[in-house]
Amino acid sequence: MGRSRRITGPLLDVLEVLVAAFRQDEEPHGWTIMKAVGRSGPTVYGVLERLEEWGWITGTWEELPADESRPRRRFYRLTPSGRVEAVALLAERRPTRGGTALGEPLPGGGW
Repeated sequence: MGRSRRITGPLLDVLEVLVAAFRQDEEPHGWTIMKAVGRSGPTVYGVLERLEEWGWITGTWEELPADESRPRRRFYRLTPSGRVEAVALLAERRPTRGGTALGEPLPGGGW
């Protein structure tokens, strides 16, 4: 692993969005995550890159028809192990906002 697993406020913010999206079977794209957490693009994309390196999320590029001229979006989803890690980390670091507040059981609580 190239980078340390430094836990920051922006990382926790992004994880909250990704856990909530997972619950709703959604895959948010970077801009959506930026708006949800109220943080800059470089901050959010740095966090997303780190989470991909850790294996906590996967990113997929959307397919655009040939006649579309807008940039493609990259959608993000928690991996099964990433979901477990994210819920546990949020329960530890943000107990009133993570874990059961997001509708997720706490570690050891099933699922």
